Amino acid sequence: MHTPGAFLMVRKDGAEAKKERMERIARKIQAALYKEKQIPLSKTIAEIEYDFGLTREKIREYLQTLENLGQFMIDEEGNKIKKTTET
Repeated sequence: MHTPGAFLMVRKDGAEAKKERMERIARKIQAALYKEKQIPLSKTIAEIEYDFGLTREKIREYLQTLENLGQFMIDEEGNKIKKTTET
């Protein structure tokens, strides 16, 4: 039975949930990059996989989107995520 003023849990659609996950991942990486100029790519992927329960493929998709937005740079050959260069 619905009680007026009762706390209701709002269900999010898939797009909103994806956006929130990407924002959380971006904040996690930015916090790490605040401390260091670069962080290990493979370790970061493993941490996100563990923390968020996402597949490596989905994480790479999210990281690519965040890189395209200028959040950071990914160096696949060097296995690093780097701060973007500030101009």
